[in-house]
Amino acid sequence: MQFVEKQRRRLGFALRGIHYALRTDKSFRLQWYGVGSVVAFAIVVLTPVTSIELLFLVLAYFLILITELQNSALEYALDHLHPETHDNIGRSKDMAAGAVFLAGLFLTIVIATLLYPRMMSDLHTRDIPSSPSQLETIAS
Repeated sequence: MQFVEKQRRRLGFALRGIHYALRTDKSFRLQWYGVGSVVAFAIVVLTPVTSIELLFLVLAYFLILITELQNSALEYALDHLHPETHDNIGRSKDMAAGAVFLAGLFLTIVIATLLYPRMMSDLHTRDIPSSPSQLETIAS
């Protein structure tokens, strides 16, 4: 029973951390709502999506949330431990921000990879006039 209680407490800490980030961190809120909206929109545009495609979209979204939480936690800790400006502190923050950027780039690549074949197949299935007589028929 101690194991279950310990895990329940850990879950409480994790949820409290996410809740705190949503209330206080603008960057995390932007990632949570803004990027979440982009992913939801991508799913709607790409419908139907396979389970693997959905898995990649959700994985990319959660990767952004995870890296943003880590970035914010690192920034809070560094600002508390060393409130003065320091080059090494700045570099540490820049590297954490770089991780968030790479996660966003991964999401962009996933969405582009899923959209591209659909857009190309849509272009190939449309009736595009290929001769002047077809253009005249459309115009009349």
